[in-house]
Amino acid sequence: MSEARKIFPMDTFVAYLKGDGNASVAEMLGYLTQKDLDGDSTPFAAALAKAWIYEQHPELTKMSKGQMVELGQSVSVAPMPVKAKAEVDEVFAKLADYKGQINAKGAKIDELTKALAAKDAEIAALSAKVKEFEGQKKGEAEALFVTTEARIVEFTGKLEALLKEVEEVKKTGVVVAGVAGVAAAAGAAPAAEAASGPADAGPGSDFGFSGGSQDPFADSKW
Repeated sequence: MSEARKIFPMDTFVAYLKGDGNASVAEMLGYLTQKDLDGDSTPFAAALAKAWIYEQHPELTKMSKGQMVELGQSVSVAPMPVKAKAEVDEVFAKLADYKGQINAKGAKIDELTKALAAKDAEIAALSAKVKEFEGQKKGEAEALFVTTEARIVEFTGKLEALLKEVEEVKKTGVVVAGVAGVAAAAGAAPAAEAASGPADAGPGSDFGFSGGSQDPFADSKW
């Protein structure tokens, strides 16, 4: 491992150990851990590096901010040793694995969200079609009901008129009298035909006698 050291302002070192925000703290952490840090990994690097610093210089844990500033204007920082850096590497490997899993699950969630949105849109379209169909069927049913009701009213009127006629027939006997007249006319027809039969026949060759070929005067009784 390289023994190169890097000088940082004491303010940066103090800000890091005491938790104050400082833009140069991230640079110092990257140098200590020899890592390219981002927003997700920086807190882990800060915790691991701080534990290592306090392990090497436990007296710093008891110093106030003012006491640490009095130590000097700058501090010489070396990268973490192999053993400490191995622990950092292990943590960062797990962190990268977790981040990959989270990203994969996030992508799956996005995919499922899009699929759900597509299903919701499909359901909405089907619901609109169902409502349209129900509206059409309702209109048809209402029209059919109106038509059926009108036909029922029409048939009821005809039936009532027919019943009135039947009642009138029962009261006046028109149908019975008509039938009797028809029967009488039917019986009188043969008699009329008989009465209006052939008129008196005029004298014929046999004067109404049969056997006109014989001489009626040839009889000895004549």
